[in-house]
Amino acid sequence: MTVLVSKNGEVIGHIFGNEEMIKLNTPEGCVALDDPPYPNMFYQGGWVEMPAQPSPYHIFDYETKKWVDNRSLEEVKRHKWEQIKQIRDQYEFGGFEFENKLYDSDPNSQLRIATAALLGVSVEWTLKDNSVVNLSPDQLIDLKTALAVHINNIHERGRIARQKIETALTYEEIEAVNF
Repeated sequence: MTVLVSKNGEVIGHIFGNEEMIKLNTPEGCVALDDPPYPNMFYQGGWVEMPAQPSPYHIFDYETKKWVDNRSLEEVKRHKWEQIKQIRDQYEFGGFEFENKLYDSDPNSQLRIATAALLGVSVEWTLKDNSVVNLSPDQLIDLKTALAVHINNIHERGRIARQKIETALTYEEIEAVNF
């Protein structure tokens, strides 16, 4: 198969046909060449493999032969905040420790803990590892408090990360923000 290559080395299309047909259909400023041996190559006097794409947002610039991220600073900030929120939610809903035992903290568990703390009676509680403990009314109130502290701590980390994202002035500052 034959490929059409722009003056910048970008494969812009494939063409089938005899030599004359290919010559007639090769745009001005382009050349017709045999297919590159591998995908993700550009032509620069010979086929050259592109460097690894740094992120899905990077587009290869055939003029500079480099990957570029054309997103605006605001787009990068929005995307970073979405990443941070996903991580925050994993931590919030991933469980928490109370009296050296791990408890579930998904939305249903949060509701169950709050409801059980209001009942004022002892209950058997299934832990994250599916073992069971007996909790007194006072322990249930403390469990609810521990859950609230867990959630608050997680969201505080999220607020700090969001503030860093919002005040960042460069792509590098945004990428440096961690949860």
